[in-house]
Amino acid sequence: MKNTQSLLKKGLLLKSQQKYNEAIGCFKKIIKNQADNIDALTLVGDCLRQSGKFDDALHYFKKVLALNPSDPPVHANLAALFLQKGQPDQALLHAQKAEAHCGSNIQFLYHYGLILFALNKLHLAANQFKKVLNTDPDHYGAIINLSLIKMLLGDLKSAETMLLKQNKTFPNDYTILLNLGFCNEQQGLIEKAIEYYKHAASTKDKNRLNAYSGQLFLHHYQWHNSPETLYKYHCQFSDQLEKKSVYPFNMKAYSSQKKLNIGYVSPDFRKHPVGFFIHPILKHHDKASFHIFCYSNTQQIDGMTNEIKKLVYKWTDIRALSNDAICHAIHKDRIHILVDLSGHTTNNCLGVFGMKPAPVQVSYLGYPGTTGISQIDYRITDQWADPQGNDKYYTEKLIRMPHCFLCYHPDPQSPSIANLPAQKNGWISFGSFNRMPKLNDHILDIWAQILKRLKKSRLFLKTKAFNDVEIQKRIKTFFYKRGVEENQLILLAHLPSREQHLSLYNQMDIALDTFPYHGTTTTCEALWMGVPVITLEGEAHVSRASVSILQSIGLQDFIAKNPDEYIEKAIQMGKNFNFLSQLRQQLRSIIGFSSLCKHQSFVSTLEHKYQWMWKQYRDHGAQNCFI
Repeated sequence: MKNTQSLLKKGLLLKSQQKYNEAIGCFKKIIKNQADNIDALTLVGDCLRQSGKFDDALHYFKKVLALNPSDPPVHANLAALFLQKGQPDQALLHAQKAEAHCGSNIQFLYHYGLILFALNKLHLAANQFKKVLNTDPDHYGAIINLSLIKMLLGDLKSAETMLLKQNKTFPNDYTILLNLGFCNEQQGLIEKAIEYYKHAASTKDKNRLNAYSGQLFLHHYQWHNSPETLYKYHCQFSDQLEKKSVYPFNMKAYSSQKKLNIGYVSPDFRKHPVGFFIHPILKHHDKASFHIFCYSNTQQIDGMTNEIKKLVYKWTDIRALSNDAICHAIHKDRIHILVDLSGHTTNNCLGVFGMKPAPVQVSYLGYPGTTGISQIDYRITDQWADPQGNDKYYTEKLIRMPHCFLCYHPDPQSPSIANLPAQKNGWISFGSFNRMPKLNDHILDIWAQILKRLKKSRLFLKTKAFNDVEIQKRIKTFFYKRGVEENQLILLAHLPSREQHLSLYNQMDIALDTFPYHGTTTTCEALWMGVPVITLEGEAHVSRASVSILQSIGLQDFIAKNPDEYIEKAIQMGKNFNFLSQLRQQLRSIIGFSSLCKHQSFVSTLEHKYQWMWKQYRDHGAQNCFI
């Protein structure tokens, strides 16, 4: 017994020093003499878990459960293990079994918060992190994650205050700088956000390329950046990628497969614009000719995640995997064509694409420009989003769909379209439900000019950032200084349900698109709810998404070539109640019968593009293949 206690004490000391192999040696000596020693079995499992040896750890935890099925510490360890493996559903089951006994343990509370965060249960996760901070006010992980949740809930100033306090203590901490960049981005303070991302990218953190990506993404929001400038910025990114050998491809093995393996990689297989647009594509892929794989880096899973899982041949959760491990999984699956759906947006996997784990690589949907990565071969777009002449702004070869590059599936629970509000109100109601980063001073100034010229008009603005009173004050002050009356501006924050969100369009007569970063989901939603959208056409893809949507449904008259024309169109359309009323009742049918909603036809065309890409590679581009 004395020897057992001595070994246990020594093993715990080694474990606290992260000398896991030596600690395991101590605990195994105990198990050799006492095969049913639950403490020693649990501690071996915990050491293995913290070493990343999940399967071996699971073996020891199962031994404990066989001896005591309700053992709280082992359930706490299993919760942490399944969290690390990217299986939060399983983790939650074990956390709930451990909660009554481990509810005061800081490490358990922190892991519980991470599990709830991964399951998108934001308020519950926040409560767990607050419990951690009540005991340990300086707990780094709890501060970082609670600030992230605050940002996601729109409590931006509070999140920034937390992060700035940490920044004073850790001025060069990568994660704090990255989150400060994201926080300022959500407030619409783009230049400030870019500076934080630059600082984060200058650190030696292994994830610093994510901060570089953050900068590139934000350049699309800046009014002054030309397509040439955006292209130049993105080309510089490729130089930052870690140089690794591309994978060898056994052409005989790839060509012998009866179906093309298409792999989609995204952090947004959830209730997110990418999730909404990719869902009908995955649903209508021809299963007889294609095997569809999804590699998900989705951090907070939800109902849409589970729907998408059911549509595909194979689902791989890559949250807990390194780039090398992700590439290995893709290469092992013999993916013919790998499709990136995120570009330089948050939680992207461009480092994987830089390692070229598939013979053909494609960029699509989730990013409004080039990735700048030479290892990505193609980009899917259309003639309106990227007219002839735009090819020079891409490192990828452009593949143009015959109609709009989007495949739109309207919400089947969409509310009915109400009559034109202006006919009842006697004034026109404009609106924009785009994200705060798109609301730059230039476009706000254009909207202010419209409101000043139509004295009775109203402008509805809705964004999650308006949960923050200080941001509301900033926007109100901007408009009031330009002569807009207080009753002309209605600012709305995030609404809890999608139905409530869509119902707000029944209070709007005309939607005003943002510039330079166009709306996409918001444009489609407005049109589906009977609200026409006025957009300002630019040269780069980022300023042409709404152009493509409007062209595809025949509403070219709502596309302006310059700011003055944008203002005039808003004013003239805003005076024509009869025209707007008639159009309102027709728009849902127009969209429903347009190419935007012809899912099967769209996917069939997309599949032909994929087959062409593979044929090109097989016949001309297989330099890295062996027979």
